[in-house]
Amino acid sequence: MMRRESVASRLAPVLAIVLAACAREEMPPGTGPDFDPPAVVEMFPEYGTAVPDIDEDAFVRFDEPMGDPRSVARVMETSPAWLYEINVGRRNVRIRPRDGWRPGVVYRFRIPAGLRDMIRNQTREPIELLFTTGTELSDTRTGGRVMDRATVRSVRDASILVLGLDSIPYWAVSDTGGNFTVPSLPVGDYWAFAFRDQNRNQVLDREFEPHDSGYVSLPESGSVVELEFWITAPDTTPPLLGAAEATDSLHLRLDFDDLLEPDSLLSDAVVRVVLRESGEEWPVEEFVVGGLSVVNDTTSVEPADSAQVGLVGEGVDVPPDTAESVRQDPVPSERLESGARDRTDVERSRPQRFVTVRLGRALSGGTYDVAARGFLNLRLLVGGGDTTMVYVPPPPPAEIPEPANGEEMGDGTEGQVETGTDGAEQ
Repeated sequence: MMRRESVASRLAPVLAIVLAACAREEMPPGTGPDFDPPAVVEMFPEYGTAVPDIDEDAFVRFDEPMGDPRSVARVMETSPAWLYEINVGRRNVRIRPRDGWRPGVVYRFRIPAGLRDMIRNQTREPIELLFTTGTELSDTRTGGRVMDRATVRSVRDASILVLGLDSIPYWAVSDTGGNFTVPSLPVGDYWAFAFRDQNRNQVLDREFEPHDSGYVSLPESGSVVELEFWITAPDTTPPLLGAAEATDSLHLRLDFDDLLEPDSLLSDAVVRVVLRESGEEWPVEEFVVGGLSVVNDTTSVEPADSAQVGLVGEGVDVPPDTAESVRQDPVPSERLESGARDRTDVERSRPQRFVTVRLGRALSGGTYDVAARGFLNLRLLVGGGDTTMVYVPPPPPAEIPEPANGEEMGDGTEGQVETGTDGAEQ
C-alpha cells in the first residue's frame, strides 16, 4: 500500500534552510561595520612610570577580542632579554619575568604593528609598555639604523643588544627600514651590538653571526645617541688575490676571494706588474676597488646628533660578566678599528670582489707577474697575493685591399644599374 507524503514532510527541508538563514550572525540593526583595530583600554604599569615595589603581572587590556591571541607571545619583543611568562587571553596580555621583577631595571614590552581583531582589522602602530622598577625613568634615547655592509641595504629584524656595567641585556629589534630605538636607558656607559640572531637565542655568537658593535655614553638625562651599524659576516682570513687578466692593453682586473672594502684608504696598497721575460716593471697610474667608470651604489641618511662610539674588542675592555650575552672571539692583529659609526659617516659604496688597475703604458705580449698588497676585506683584514697572467696583443686590423687598375674606390654605387618595377634599365 502506497503512503502519501504529508505537506509538512515535503516542506521540512525548505523550512530548515529558512531557519538556518535566520540563525546567521548579523550586525544589530542600526549598527555600522567595524573598521577599527583592537585599542588599549587599560595598561599596568602606566607607560613611563616608576613602580619600585611591583609584585604582580604587567598587563595590557583591549576593547575587543584579538583574532589570534596565540601569535602575540611569538611576536612580542621583551627587554631586558630574559625569560618571561606571557599569558594571553581573548582581550588581555599578562607578562611576568620567570625569576621575578628585579629592582632598578627598565622594562619594555612591545607588540609590533599588525595585531588583528576577529574580523581582521589590524593595528598600524606598535603597542608598548615601558616602566622602571627603580625610583625614576631617565629621559634618554639610544637609536639608529642597521645596515648590511655587503649589500648596502637596511636590515629588518636585526637584534640590538645594549650592555652596561651591570650586564643587564637591554634589547631591541630593527623595523622594516632597519631603524631601532632603545628608550630610557639609565645614565651611564654601554656596549652596543647589532647582529642577525640566526639561532634566535638572544646571544651574539661572533663565530658565525654577522654583527657590528660600538661604545655608547649617556652622561645625563636627556642624552640622545644615534648609531649607524654596518653588520658584516665573521671572517678571520685576509682577502687573497686569485687571478689577474688584461681587459685591454691599458687595464687589468684583479679578482679576490673576498668582498673588498671600497671606502678604505688605498694609500698603503700596492700593485706591481712585471714582465717576466725582461724583468721590466710596468708603471701603474691608479687602481680602485670595482670599476674605474662605474658609479657605486650608495646609501645615506640625514646626519643626526653626534654619538660617542668606538670599537668593542680592541682598546675597550668588556666586563667579564658579559660573556653570557657576547661570546668573544680573538681579534686579529691586522684588524683596524671598525665598530658602529657615527651617523655623520654613513655613505658607503657597494663592496666588490675585484680591483681595476690602469697602467701608464700599453702592455706588450708576454707573461706578467702581478702582485697586490694592502687591500682590506669587510672585516678590515689586510691582504693581497701574487699571480701571473699571459697577455697576447690583439691582431692588427685587416688592411683594405687596393682597388684594381689604380682606380679610386667610390661610395659603392658605381657600376650599379637601377631598374624599374618591370626590371628594365632606367
